[in-house]
Amino acid sequence: MIDQATLQTATYNIRHIATGQYVALKDTKRTSTLIVLQDSHFEHLWVLDKLAGLEDTYHVRSFLQNTFAQTGESPTAGAGITSGTESYPWLIRPAASGFGDFYLISPHSDPSLYWTIVKTKDGTNAILTNNPQHHVYWEFVKISA
Repeated sequence: MIDQATLQTATYNIRHIATGQYVALKDTKRTSTLIVLQDSHFEHLWVLDKLAGLEDTYHVRSFLQNTFAQTGESPTAGAGITSGTESYPWLIRPAASGFGDFYLISPHSDPSLYWTIVKTKDGTNAILTNNPQHHVYWEFVKISA
């Protein structure tokens, strides 16, 4: 775990708190679906690029594919999270005080939506939810600066 004040541009594993699964790309295509898996191989690494002048706002980029986590232009609950060549801003903010180093990940354009998973089995797609109680907490495990 890392201190909330030090979530900086670096390479991370993104781990789902409730299941211990890691965010990964479904395949090696330039546009792919984000899924969760139990293992944390190097190809499941993500680079957070902190955006200057925007508090708690980042690009989330696949270390392996150099593609960005993104969702539609007008995100909605139930929408999938995919990767693509266009950068996309995400709001990554600490969960409520007392939760440890857990984070909520939301589209910058709609902080009422959160990354989540529908099921807990390997290969489950990452999607957006508008329910802040539905498996929405993530941990960033820092690999390198």
